[in-house]
Amino acid sequence: MNNIPIDKSILGKWLKCGVVYNKCLSPTEEGTPQGGIISPTLANMTLDGLEALVKEHYGVKYQKEKKRLYYPKVHLVRYADDFVVTATDRETLENIKGMITIFLEERGLSLSEEKTVLTHIDDGFDFLGFNVRKYNGKLLIKPSLKGQKKLTEKLHEVVFRNKAAAQNKLIVKLNPVLTGWGNYYRHVVSKKVFCKMDHILVQQLRRWAFRRHHNKPRDWCMKRYFKTDGNRHWCFKCQAIESGKKKNFTLKLLSDIPIVRHTKVKKDANPFDPKWDNYFEQRQRHAKLKRSYGKVARPVQI
Repeated sequence: MNNIPIDKSILGKWLKCGVVYNKCLSPTEEGTPQGGIISPTLANMTLDGLEALVKEHYGVKYQKEKKRLYYPKVHLVRYADDFVVTATDRETLENIKGMITIFLEERGLSLSEEKTVLTHIDDGFDFLGFNVRKYNGKLLIKPSLKGQKKLTEKLHEVVFRNKAAAQNKLIVKLNPVLTGWGNYYRHVVSKKVFCKMDHILVQQLRRWAFRRHHNKPRDWCMKRYFKTDGNRHWCFKCQAIESGKKKNFTLKLLSDIPIVRHTKVKKDANPFDPKWDNYFEQRQRHAKLKRSYGKVARPVQI
């Protein structure tokens, strides 16, 4: 309440107004609804100043004795209420953890004991669904095992709930799930993981097909639901009539999504500040070139 610069009475009513789910009102005496759009906004505003606090104690300093700049190599990355702090030694991280604890106590918050971990980069850590780890000195960011498991369970749920559905209806249900998950992880080292998830999905679809035709030979089931498209086998596709027209339905593959490295946004860039309009227009043109040609066009001053 003390850190959000809006009318306090409205904010208080907003936080305690309750949640309607399945036409039932549930009270919210504390906290905000998980996944609600207001939750990350309030978290960002409440934790504003955390980066400045770390930078104040561990920023670049000038050493008079050695007559040079000293870089402590301490960095903080935050997304809403999730953040990661990196440093060169464990002692520094312990000190920063104490600073952050005091910072949060002033705002009525505390660190989660389950999620707060001090770990070496060679052992890696999970952050926002990604696994960050060094392999033989090389940093690789991959989809986390939890993220892979969550997708597997989601695909299983969709397939299981559509046991009696037509093949084209199942394809329509699965394609948005695969596209969304693939686009989220397409900027990191994901190609092997994409192939692995495609293999798991094919096994789930095989069981789906065998269950529908348990009296038929398995070769017959495979030929009915899995076709050959050019040099590619095991394509889950079919033809069906929709809106009076015959259409082709093909299941998308995660391995077909190209890996394109994300161009980081400058930290001071503000989309609401007119002086940054040219910068964001340039980023949009760059993104359109990627989508049009499937290649990385080198932009200027991004």
